Amino acid sequence: MQNEQAERLAQLLFQAAPPFRRNYIKPSPPEKIDGFPRIPHHHVFCLLILKKSGRESMGVLAEKLGVSNQQCTRIVGELEENGLAARAADEKNRRLVYVTPTEKGTQLLTVFYRHACEHIREQLGALPDEDVDELIAHLAGIIRILDKLG
Repeated sequence: MQNEQAERLAQLLFQAAPPFRRNYIKPSPPEKIDGFPRIPHHHVFCLLILKKSGRESMGVLAEKLGVSNQQCTRIVGELEENGLAARAADEKNRRLVYVTPTEKGTQLLTVFYRHACEHIREQLGALPDEDVDELIAHLAGIIRILDKLG
């Protein structure tokens, strides 16, 4: 990658991040919905990772979230307090701790997903279908490329 490409990519990412996060990423409903508590971004992202993988060690989970081990411990602790995730030590190596989503955590993600879909529909509803299709294609391409990086 050339320096100019890296600089342009960084500019675009920094330009897109604030409005994208502010206007389109709503981590949870603004208040309790369907009996579930409102939870912060990192908690939702943690549950999404756990749902996809089934279970993760605390270290891998911290790495995937992009947070310190201490922050991950706090996040998982709060998820446990709300009955959304569970921790268990590995039977062979008690220092290794795994986290899994609970049924309640999986249900919360379903509620979150419905809420997020409705929010996106409201925010992007004024766009013509062609623009929405283009946005979908570009985001899918971005994810495909980022997945190549690991």
